[in-house]
Amino acid sequence: MRTRDGRIYTGVNLDAYLGRMAVCAEAVALGRAVTDVGETGIETIVAVRHPEPAETDQAIVVVSPCGSCRELIWDYDRNARVIVPSANGPVVAGIGELLPNKYSRERTL
Repeated sequence: MRTRDGRIYTGVNLDAYLGRMAVCAEAVALGRAVTDVGETGIETIVAVRHPEPAETDQAIVVVSPCGSCRELIWDYDRNARVIVPSANGPVVAGIGELLPNKYSRERTL
């Protein structure tokens, strides 16, 4: 993750025996940034999958953020750019494109 002030933060997926207790790398990176310098905004964020050592294909690939991470990214920066996979390789999308018609507590007419 790159913050709006240019700092780079990394995270790691924290697996858990109870699936709902797992924490995605995006949340870890965001937490590190907030702890380090406070909320500075998210310029760009990307998640990648590293293969297990026993896997034949050892390519590191870009993966889409899960629904919870999309919500979290939106909550911290509605203008964040997210690198996502596509048929032609990674592309940049706005977080709003990944969350059409997102729920908001704000009243809109």
